Amino acid sequence: MKYDQAIDSLLDINLACKAGERLAIVTDDAPFAGSDPDVPTRVALAELIAAKAAERKVETTISTYPGGQQSGAEPPLHVFEAVYPAGFMEYLKTEQLADKLIDKTITADEVAKLEKYLSAGSDSIDVLLVLSASSISHTNFRRLLTRTKIARAATMPGVELEMFAGVMTADWKLVESRSEAAATALSAADTAEVHSAGGRVLRFSLAGRDGTADTGIINKPGQFGNLPGGEGFIAPIEGTAEGELSVGPPEDPARWWFRFAGGNLVEVLGDPPFLPKLDKVFETHPVARNLAELGVGTNEKAQPCDSVLESEKILGTVHLAVGDNAGFGGNVSVPFHQDYIVYGPTLILKSAEGETRLVDEGTLTVG
Repeated sequence: MKYDQAIDSLLDINLACKAGERLAIVTDDAPFAGSDPDVPTRVALAELIAAKAAERKVETTISTYPGGQQSGAEPPLHVFEAVYPAGFMEYLKTEQLADKLIDKTITADEVAKLEKYLSAGSDSIDVLLVLSASSISHTNFRRLLTRTKIARAATMPGVELEMFAGVMTADWKLVESRSEAAATALSAADTAEVHSAGGRVLRFSLAGRDGTADTGIINKPGQFGNLPGGEGFIAPIEGTAEGELSVGPPEDPARWWFRFAGGNLVEVLGDPPFLPKLDKVFETHPVARNLAELGVGTNEKAQPCDSVLESEKILGTVHLAVGDNAGFGGNVSVPFHQDYIVYGPTLILKSAEGETRLVDEGTLTVG
C-alpha cells in the first residue's frame, strides 16, 4: 500500500515505538476531505496504524469521538477514561473537577492537584497519537499527559491521507536541525517584526519567552509535537502585538489581513470565508482574540493545501495563531486555538545583540 512507508516511518522514527509499549490512538468520525476506498475514514487509518504497530509487538487501543468540535476544545470524558490510568475518572468526580477540566475553568492549583495524582501512578500508556479534524493539541487532555511525563504525544489535527504520501516522507533529520535552529533564534529575541504582503507589519514582544522546536521526532516521555512536524514556535508576550498582518492564500497573500492592537485581534479585513466562525468564537470567548503564537515552517515536503496542520510547516513560511497558549509558555487558557499562514514573509528578530532575519522574503536563513 502506498502509505506503508510513511506509517513505518511514523512508528519507527517519529514516535520511536518499541516492543512492549502501549500506544493509544484517539480519532474522531469526521470524514476525510479526499477519498480512498482502501482507507475511507480516520478510523480506518487508525486501524491500519494499529496493525503495523502489532507487527512491532506494540499494544494498541483506538478511541473515537464525534467530529465537529472547534480547535482547542477538550475531547469528551469517555476519551479521558480510555487513555488515562485506571482510577483517574473516579478521582475527577470525587474532587468535582470533571466539568471544570472540560470547559477549561479549572484553576492552576486544581491542575497541580491532578498532576500530583497522575505522577504517583504507573499504570499508563506510553504513546498517544491523535488523528482528528480539529486540534486537541492545546488542551488539558494533552497537557496533563505530557507534563506529568505519563506519555509522549503526537497530534495530527486536520490529518488527510495524502500527508502519508507527501509531507510525512520528509527528511526528519533536516527538519529537526532547522526546527531547533529556529526555536533557538526565537528564544534569543526580545521583539519580533513580521513583514507581510501589501507592506503590512506586525510587531510584538518575545522577551523572556522560550521557543519550542516541533521536530517531528517524539521519542522521550513527556515530549509533545504535531505531525507532520516542522516548525519552531513561541508564545508572544500578551498585550504587546500592534500592527497589521496579511493572511491571504498563497496566490494572493495580501487579500485578507488582520489588525492587532493591545495584543488582540481587533479587526479582520478583506472578508475571508472564515470570518463568520471567528466572529462567533470571539463573541463567546473574547479572550480568544489574544495573539497566541508565532511559528516558522521548516518542512521541505509541506505544500499549500486546505490543511493548516501541513501548511503551517511549509519551509520559509510564518504562521500566527490566536487564542490559547497556556500549553507552551503563555498565559491565556481558552477552548480555541487557530493558526493562520503568512506566505512570503520576512521575520526580523531583535535583541540587545542586534537583529536577525530568521526568514527573508520566504527563505529560512538557519539550519
